[in-house]
Amino acid sequence: MPVGNVKTGKRITIAFIAFLLAVVILKTFLFRFGNLDEIWHYNLCRGITLGNLPYRDISLVCVPLYYFVFALPMFIVRKFIVYRAMEVCLIFSCALILFLIVKAESGFGYAAVTALVSCLFTDITSYNNLLFLFVLLLYLINKREPTVRRNVWLGILAALAIWSRQTSGFIVFLAECIYLGIDFRRRKVGIKGFIPYFGGFIGVNIVFLIYLIATSTFFAFWDYCFFGLAGYSNVLDGFDIWGIPMVIIAVLVLAAEFILLSKKDFLRTLNHILLTLAVLTIAIPTADMTHAVFALFMALIPLMAIIKSNIRDSLKPILGWGAFAVLVITIARGLIPLFSGITFDEQCKELDLIPMSGVESSFVLVRDKNRAYKEQGYDVVVFSSCSAIISIYDGSFNPPFDLFLVGSFGTTDPVDIVRDVCSKDNMVIVIPDDYVEENWMNPDGVYEYIVENCTPVDRVGRFVYYIPG
Repeated sequence: MPVGNVKTGKRITIAFIAFLLAVVILKTFLFRFGNLDEIWHYNLCRGITLGNLPYRDISLVCVPLYYFVFALPMFIVRKFIVYRAMEVCLIFSCALILFLIVKAESGFGYAAVTALVSCLFTDITSYNNLLFLFVLLLYLINKREPTVRRNVWLGILAALAIWSRQTSGFIVFLAECIYLGIDFRRRKVGIKGFIPYFGGFIGVNIVFLIYLIATSTFFAFWDYCFFGLAGYSNVLDGFDIWGIPMVIIAVLVLAAEFILLSKKDFLRTLNHILLTLAVLTIAIPTADMTHAVFALFMALIPLMAIIKSNIRDSLKPILGWGAFAVLVITIARGLIPLFSGITFDEQCKELDLIPMSGVESSFVLVRDKNRAYKEQGYDVVVFSSCSAIISIYDGSFNPPFDLFLVGSFGTTDPVDIVRDVCSKDNMVIVIPDDYVEENWMNPDGVYEYIVENCTPVDRVGRFVYYIPG
């Protein structure tokens, strides 16, 4: 290839990567405040910066790597905008790696389309995105020749996947073990290849074990993240209109990949299929778009290769530029409306530069009322999925009530926690009168117990204030 063409290709690639970053930045920073998933994640990170630790102070049903990573820059500046910056880094990293993978296997046009699809469908960042990042890195590194250094890194990434999401992460670990077993056998590496792999894997786990022992949370960790997980999963099943098609598409593409691509490069196909099946478990038991989309992203890798090898060369530029144009227009149509009507809330410094949705004033009123009761010597507890919003406005952190959701307490019954609160003196209990309708993750029995055993004394909007007795 002529030198000029190489330079032009690099410039186009760099320009597209810059464009991709701009899309992620706009998508993230223009997002209106109010998504509870994002708020809960942010609040847990700020809780860590305020001296609270998972399993010791925070009842957390998931493993904590995501929160520790995202909390790091917030030790310097505890603001929502800093958390959003971390979201940009994670979303962009996943999109960039997808781009590089597909570019190497199918070419620039297919890679650009894949990366834009990932930007279009990626939801608010969570530990699922972090797990997906480690899966993409595993896929990339698996393709290299087996060296001691490579195998150590594979072990480290497999362990980090588990500490990002324990269930799917463990499946990733098993998938990686299967792949390496076949890879080592075909390359005649032998069992010795597993030594550095398990060395890296065990090293990460030892670090986490030290954390559990040092914070005296070993048994609490097992209660929250494993023993209580069955009850948590039982109430989080479900799907939406977009989740199931994504799962079906991913499974069909995997079947086509095995039929069409495995003979050409068996190890690459095996690498991809095993990791995609592991990622597919993110959608269990909740097969909605937020959880199923990662399997779709993985499916795009072989799908682009299949499309490239099965269409005429004369149609490839038309198809590629057409798909690229449609995606750019779709993303632009989604972003442009976000510029209109932007408002900011100057009453909370933590929320500087965060576009607001316009419903925050009611939470400020609840914060002010809570402060008034605290000044009178009362302890105030809020039972609401919006408790984290009130804490952010107040500058406080209130575990476990800021994440008082189904499955967040291991084997402890949430009503037992409510019963304990109601048995104390000088308590004011705040709960919305639409508690049942407010959020499907609000634990059952809480509203009924408070209404039956407490006396209403005050109200702010939909939030009713009770005292025990």
